[in-house]
Amino acid sequence: MPLPYRQVHLDFHTSEKIPRVGAAFDRTAFQELLTLGHVNSVTLFSKCHHGLTYHDTHVGVRHPALTCDLLPLQIEACHEIGIQTPIYLSAGLDEAAISIHPEWGIRSKGGGTFDPLRAGYKMLCFGGPYLDYLCAQIEEAVTLFQGRTPGIFLDIVAARRCWCRWCLLGMEESGLDPASDTDADLYAQVVLQRYYARTTDACRIREPEMRVFHNGGHIPKGALETFLKWNSHLELESLPTGGWGYDHFPASAKYAATTGLDFLGMTGKFHTTWGEFGGFKRAAALRYECAAMIAFGAKCSVGDQLHPSAALNRDTYALIGAAYAEVAAKEAWCEGARGVADIAVVSPEALQGGVGGHRAASLAETGVTRLLLELHLLFDVVDLDADLSGYKVVVLPDEFRLSGAFRDKVAAYLAGGGRLLLSGDSGLAAETDTFALDLGLTVEGRSPFDPDYLISTDQAPTAPVRGPFVIYGGAWNVRADQGCWRALAHRAEPYFNRGRDHFSSHQHTPDVPGAGEYPGALIRDSVAWFAHAIFTAYRQCGQPLYRDLVADALAHLLPHPTVTISDFPTAARLTLNRQPEKNRQVLHLLYAVPALRGAAKTEQGTGAWAVEVIEDLTPLYDIRCAVQTADKIHSVTLEPQGQKISFTQESGEVRFTVPRLLCHQMIALTTG
Repeated sequence: MPLPYRQVHLDFHTSEKIPRVGAAFDRTAFQELLTLGHVNSVTLFSKCHHGLTYHDTHVGVRHPALTCDLLPLQIEACHEIGIQTPIYLSAGLDEAAISIHPEWGIRSKGGGTFDPLRAGYKMLCFGGPYLDYLCAQIEEAVTLFQGRTPGIFLDIVAARRCWCRWCLLGMEESGLDPASDTDADLYAQVVLQRYYARTTDACRIREPEMRVFHNGGHIPKGALETFLKWNSHLELESLPTGGWGYDHFPASAKYAATTGLDFLGMTGKFHTTWGEFGGFKRAAALRYECAAMIAFGAKCSVGDQLHPSAALNRDTYALIGAAYAEVAAKEAWCEGARGVADIAVVSPEALQGGVGGHRAASLAETGVTRLLLELHLLFDVVDLDADLSGYKVVVLPDEFRLSGAFRDKVAAYLAGGGRLLLSGDSGLAAETDTFALDLGLTVEGRSPFDPDYLISTDQAPTAPVRGPFVIYGGAWNVRADQGCWRALAHRAEPYFNRGRDHFSSHQHTPDVPGAGEYPGALIRDSVAWFAHAIFTAYRQCGQPLYRDLVADALAHLLPHPTVTISDFPTAARLTLNRQPEKNRQVLHLLYAVPALRGAAKTEQGTGAWAVEVIEDLTPLYDIRCAVQTADKIHSVTLEPQGQKISFTQESGEVRFTVPRLLCHQMIALTTG
């Protein structure tokens, strides 16, 4: 059964010191506000991070101030109005358990556990008896609510180094050295896989088809056997204002869509992040975030936190309802849709084997996905196991030294007519500083200079700056065979690197006039190569000139992208999805501009928060679009308005103009 489109993740982490928990629960009011929010699924709590249970239990610790058997009442109220009710249990955190069994907590190499004076949760170890306790809690919940919940959500799941007595014993029995951090990491993966197997089995003791999701705050890429196989679907926790930013979800969704699993995006109603009582984002932001989820192929989930009284907040559900009313009207153009992509970005994260857990995406991956979004190009994010043959261009960003099966796959892709973009270390052999592919390039070593300068040639006309511009991070000195390569950019060198005994001006040394002897970027018929880790540099300093140069390289490799669009700002986004069962393609256009507000805690202290705020939705007009398609198009319509717009189709290209875009517009191209 497909996931519902309009979900709420209803956090309920509630201290045992708060009185009269659940006292204000009212079935009618609960139903009224969920209806106001246009919600059709709510994730409800069995056990929270405090380790407290919100229903009668013979296994766990019932919240001492719970005034009613809350979870069954919530489930019944939801089912009466057709709302699904997945159940949440905290896995990695359990304050009640660790207060009784401090030995169950994660222990550092030095023997420490947690700071008893610090307010906040303490992490539990899955390598000892706590896992038995957790599985018993899960089994009780699925037994009590058999037939009344479609799925279980387990939270705070990751591999964590631990030197508790059970992990020490386990490492020794496995022939690992507890003194080695590397071996501790290996054993943490063993513990995590044991956790996945046991808890997934516990979730399905009553219903073998029970949906299960293990949340670590990020979907690891390249983790088919270590993560994906344990999940029935994916939930992409990605609160733009909560530390993930507005770039995380699109990149994560572009990968999730390639896994074959149904998935949802998860944002929050908060101004900042989870646990912010009295925190509200602007309706414009939530409208945009939910529109982006469906545009990128996801279902929607909005995070809320229920007050300890168990009364929903009317302002919250009016806010959610403003976004979900629009989602409900658009679902028909999203159901069963599959994204179209010209470009495959192979994820640098996949090089790490998909270890999972909360981790920042690599700088290179964030840089390349941000850049492609700004260029309005269609792409997927893929792992090392992906079939590359269906993509017109493959990008290996910055970090891909090649060897073994993946090197052979890339070579076969090139030999079969594919096109490749390499940058930084990508394309070099895993063990030596030589190219792993026969490209007609010879490495002479690393440049001694950082930063240095790029000078665009006439092969790269986009950049408005035609003289040297600075780029950071260092470069490879490479010689190209004569005749097959053309320069996109030359390099200029500084007089010297900045140092204690020689420096010039405020930052770095200026360039020696004229181009140096080594190229900065090269192009041939099927390959583009950059001497620098240009995507990392773009992520770190956001210089649009770097994007200009990549745009020119891609114009050579991809002269006829599936979608081209004019008069579209770099902050705007587009996706193209196919609905084969409905004989149509749907082009999604999105536009909003996040503004950085507030201040970082490091600058202003407690209470400070640097937040990207979307507050003003500005309309765009007369957006000219062209879509390459072999289908004979019968009509082009703005949806869900049902408004036909004029179009032309010639030589496999459909052209039309979108008269107005406010936040999100779908354009359906329907065949006869």
